Amino acid sequence: MVESWKSNLNTVTNSKVSGEEMGVSELSKLESLHSSRLDIIILHSQKGGPGKTTLSCNIAHELAKRGNKTVLIDLDIAQPTIQHIFHVPDDEINITINDILLGESKVAEEALIKTKYPDLFLITATENVEYGEGLLSLLEGIQQFSFFALHEMTKFLQRMGFRYVVYDCAPGYRMESVNAAAVADARVFVVRPSTFSFEGAKQMLTDIYKKLDIRSLNFFVFNQLPPTLKKENVKLLESWKEEIIELYKPDKISFLDFLPISFDIMEQGIKGEYIFPETDELYVRLLKIVDILIESIDKMKEKKN
Repeated sequence: MVESWKSNLNTVTNSKVSGEEMGVSELSKLESLHSSRLDIIILHSQKGGPGKTTLSCNIAHELAKRGNKTVLIDLDIAQPTIQHIFHVPDDEINITINDILLGESKVAEEALIKTKYPDLFLITATENVEYGEGLLSLLEGIQQFSFFALHEMTKFLQRMGFRYVVYDCAPGYRMESVNAAAVADARVFVVRPSTFSFEGAKQMLTDIYKKLDIRSLNFFVFNQLPPTLKKENVKLLESWKEEIIELYKPDKISFLDFLPISFDIMEQGIKGEYIFPETDELYVRLLKIVDILIESIDKMKEKKN
């Protein structure tokens, strides 16, 4: 598996697809909006269901709430949800991340969707892909072009004046998620409090993250914990946390939090609302996570300079 994505990455970086074909020639018109720095945060998981997308949305929302021009990008090509979480009508979507990753559309302002929240924009994924051969063909195309496309996306968003990019990655070993991990400044791995999620997280951290061998920050968070836990389960979760840190090495990965499941947030979701209210405990904990991400990226980039 590891050799496969490394091989694909080499293929993409050696690709003869030009910036002109990706519509990058128009970027020179946007120099007046240029951001001095663009930070990239990804959220990833081994399987679907740990609450990764909800965390992605809330981290992006909080970054924008603090006055940072932020874009949230849906990289879960097979099961996109960002469009529905933010109630974006189909007729407001002109260019999707699918189009950009496949090289079928320009990296252009038309891909950006303004939300009702100040400074928060979206780039959505399309879900009208036929399962079976059509989906496999789509994923093969994305594997070929996604690394190049994500680099061009970064240049474009910086020229558009964005300060933060948050990628909600597809779970597992999808090439677009691996490539996003390669260009990220901070990676947040979301783990459910279950043995299969824990074992899967260890495997992915070993297979992918340790082998990327580039300077960037790695974090993990246990999400959706029961409101109350037996003492033996508290000890077990603590041991899992320490095992992941030891596996990856303490100077290479940081633990963020044990986040409890919120029944109030679940009820909110029934009504189609997923942004944490400021009165909820999860929002208070989210603030600390965002603080850690911002401060850690700042320190890392200061050292590089």
